[in-house]
Amino acid sequence: MPKKYTLFTPGPTEVPDYIYQVMSEPLVYHREQAFAELFDSVGERIKKLLKTKNPVYFLTASGTGAMESAVSNLVSYRERVVIAACGKFGQRWNELCIRYGAYIDDLSVPYGKSVPPEELERRLRTDDAARYVFTTLTETSTGALQDMKAFGEICRRNNRILIVDAVAGLGADKLKMDEWNIDVVCGASQKALFCPPGLSFIAVNERAWEIMQKTRSPRYYFDLKLYKQFAEKGQTPWTPAISLFFALDCALERILKTGVEKVWEKHRLLAESLRAKLSKLGLEFMPEKPSNALTVIKMPEGINGTQIVEIAKTKKKILFANGQAEMRGKIVRIGHMGAFSRSDINRAFSVFKDAYTQVKKKRKVR
Repeated sequence: MPKKYTLFTPGPTEVPDYIYQVMSEPLVYHREQAFAELFDSVGERIKKLLKTKNPVYFLTASGTGAMESAVSNLVSYRERVVIAACGKFGQRWNELCIRYGAYIDDLSVPYGKSVPPEELERRLRTDDAARYVFTTLTETSTGALQDMKAFGEICRRNNRILIVDAVAGLGADKLKMDEWNIDVVCGASQKALFCPPGLSFIAVNERAWEIMQKTRSPRYYFDLKLYKQFAEKGQTPWTPAISLFFALDCALERILKTGVEKVWEKHRLLAESLRAKLSKLGLEFMPEKPSNALTVIKMPEGINGTQIVEIAKTKKKILFANGQAEMRGKIVRIGHMGAFSRSDINRAFSVFKDAYTQVKKKRKVR
């Protein structure tokens, strides 16, 4: 089938042809040695990306599956949690914790802002009952980046468990699980790891694992005790997305060959390059502290971002992302995480500029 468009969305991201090629490898049986070797390879490589020595468990699920696994394995009924949210995906922690009967201490900030570390520390000092802090590294609804290093120091100092949704930021923004005192990290295949969606993972340190041994919440598919038992044999408890293991192994091999720090730097340079070009058009950005994974552009008065997205898609075969819910039409989100090059970003800017100019001209005519 002919390709409909190139994805410049904040996830799923564009998948290189060489990833599709390795996914076409013949399947192996997930209970034999060939899969165990693949499983171990992906596990060791993902640890290097996460900067951790902790075990990582793989789930055939979207990133939300990893998030639910974190909640169901940690939070018992009527326990109290703090949720440090700066957008729609941070609020997903809220929705998950409510489903498992937790009491929520909501530490949310307006769209475009990041939770100030000092506010988190103040909240923890006034809420002795909240055992866990759930938060997001990179908020793709607003483009905001949060200070996980500071959050980790604060949580460790106050003896709390820090759980981080790193689905969007992992591979694009800095994250050092062990050094930054992060207890649980959730990730997925379809963002800066430039693989198709469907495989997620969760890294758990010993502090969090001790609690998981005693948690009373019901769980079955996401019970990490089972994942631990099977991981010791190089397996998952349920049938995994085997082709995605091939894909992720290939992607991680390339990332590690380049070097994790160099990949972070590449994303930073691409983000700065795009924003510099957009600034020359007189445009402003939504987040105060932007992620390297995406750029979120505020639409000037009278400009409908929905029209820009539609023009780019239908006329230039490039897909940007609209705003979500009440932000629809008010922002345009351009993802630049994964396997993109400088020439790719230049192309995306050129298409955005043309579409933006068309919409702007129509407004003047009216």
